[in-house]
Amino acid sequence: MDYIERRKIFNKMVTFMRQSGVKYKAFHIEKKHIEDIVEATGKLSKQISVFIREHYDFLLSFDLVKIYYDNGQVELNKILSTLFNAFLPRVEFRKVKPSDYRLFQVADMICTFELLKLKIQNHSFSKSEQIFFGSVNDLKRNYLKIVKRQDIDH
Repeated sequence: MDYIERRKIFNKMVTFMRQSGVKYKAFHIEKKHIEDIVEATGKLSKQISVFIREHYDFLLSFDLVKIYYDNGQVELNKILSTLFNAFLPRVEFRKVKPSDYRLFQVADMICTFELLKLKIQNHSFSKSEQIFFGSVNDLKRNYLKIVKRQDIDH
């Protein structure tokens, strides 16, 4: 499949994300500044717990908070389970296959956009990304601006 066909499919996912009304919050740490897994776990736990506290009333407004996760990173799974179960009364974790859930695919796409934002900040936007998205300004205008509206803090 050529990049034009892939971009058409990708654009349909972006449209689905925008129309779904999904909100997200992305967390990241820079591995080059992390000594070990304990430090990484601590930094991510802190970011996520601050988010939960700041959005506590919003999260409580749901009868049940469902977290879909593919068990890709064991430590992250432990962090999510520990924090969400500690702070919220009704949490359900579901292991998923990404191909089975469109919203999970949207979450994966949002993570891709968040990584692209970091690459832009670090001036490491690749040639293949330029071919797919166009210039950095094209990416910002056509995609990142749309995704930013979905950020829960926007």
